[in-house]
Amino acid sequence: MKEASARRILRRAGLRCTTGRLRILEILQKAKGPMTHQEILAAAAPVELNRVSVYRALDAFQAAGIIHRVDMGDRVWRFALCLRLGEDHCHPHFACRACGRVECLDSIQLPRVKETQNGYKIEQQEVYWKGLCSKCADRPS
Repeated sequence: MKEASARRILRRAGLRCTTGRLRILEILQKAKGPMTHQEILAAAAPVELNRVSVYRALDAFQAAGIIHRVDMGDRVWRFALCLRLGEDHCHPHFACRACGRVECLDSIQLPRVKETQNGYKIEQQEVYWKGLCSKCADRPS
């Protein structure tokens, strides 16, 4: 089921359906949150993918609007499948400072800011929140 869905996504985006691209999309479909390049590589087994191929696929996916890249300020990019393909959406991301879990908060829609009163043209908008996830917050200190 996931492969058929991955094929549809790639075809809709005008991208070739290679074994590697299909595997990467399947991994992102199953993911519970944004994944790092290293996490994607590790999850790709038994399909062997080299790191450059994964980077190229992720770049192509991002350019096509299939995924979005999350920068949580820790110099590690994470990638997540866009649930609203083709729509102009903006949602925040959450990072737990205790366990490191990162999550897309898709249910919270934020307005897109295109320019400011000072005339600044906004080209990219990223919002992230840091704190404790529910599991870490419930742990006794």
